[in-house]
Amino acid sequence: MSGKSEPQDWSLASREKRPSPLGTTLFVGLRAADAVLQYSLLRQGWAADAVTSLGGLTIPTIGAGPLGLTPYGAVLSILAVGTSFKHVVWQLSISEQEIKPAAAIAIASFNTIFNGANTLLSAWVLTSAARTDLSASASISEAILSSPSLIAGVGLFTLGLTTELYAEFQRKRFKSQPENKGKPYGGGLWSLATNVNYGGYTLWRTGYAMAAGGPIWGLVVGAFFFYDFTSRAIPVLDRYCTNKYGESWLEIKKRTPYRLLPLLY
Repeated sequence: MSGKSEPQDWSLASREKRPSPLGTTLFVGLRAADAVLQYSLLRQGWAADAVTSLGGLTIPTIGAGPLGLTPYGAVLSILAVGTSFKHVVWQLSISEQEIKPAAAIAIASFNTIFNGANTLLSAWVLTSAARTDLSASASISEAILSSPSLIAGVGLFTLGLTTELYAEFQRKRFKSQPENKGKPYGGGLWSLATNVNYGGYTLWRTGYAMAAGGPIWGLVVGAFFFYDFTSRAIPVLDRYCTNKYGESWLEIKKRTPYRLLPLLY
C-alpha cells in the first residue's frame, strides 16, 4: 500500500447541475465589482499610496488619457475588466453547475487578491512593467509596444483568455446536443490537451501578472498555477472523469498527448 495521499479537491466546485440564483448573483456581482476596485486603486491613487506607505517609489497612474489614467494604467484596467468579463460570461452563459454562496465568495475573493497584487506591483517602480520615460500622451498601443514585458504579458493574456473561453463554448455546444448526453468531450481545442481550459487560465494569469509586475512576478504566478493544476486540480478531475465516464474517458486520454498545455505538459 502506497503512503502517497490522493490530491484533495479544495476548490469548492460543485458537480451538481442545478440553478443557484443566490450564488450566481454573488459571484457575478463580486467579479464585476473587482473591475471597479482595480480601476479605483489606479485612478484614486490608492495603489501608489499603499506602495509609498511601505517606503517604495511609485510610477504615476493618474493621467489625462483614457479613463483618467496614464496609458499604462489604462492597459492594466482593461486587463482587470477582461478577467471579470470572462468570469461573468462563464457563469451566465456556460456553467450549468451549482455555485453555492460560500464558493462564490471564495472564488471571487481569490481572483480579487491576485488582481489586487497585480495592481499594487504595477504601481511600484521596482516591479512595474511600465516604461518610466513613456510620454503621457502616448496611446494604449504605444504603451504596450514600449515594453517587452507588456508585449509578452498582453499577448499571453489575450491568448489564454481566448483559449479558455473558446474551449468552454466548444464543450458547451457538444454537451447541449441530446445525442452526446453522458459523453466526455475530446474534440476541438480539447484534442490538444485534456484540460486545455486550465492551460488557458494559466496563460492569462501569467500574462496579466507579467504586464503588471514584470517577468519575475509573471513567472512566480505562472509557476504557482502550473503546480496547482498539475499536482491537484488535474488529478482530481481525472479521477472524477474516470469514475463517471469510464472507458470513454480513458480513450480520450490515450489519443490526447497533453494534460494542460500542448508541447509542455
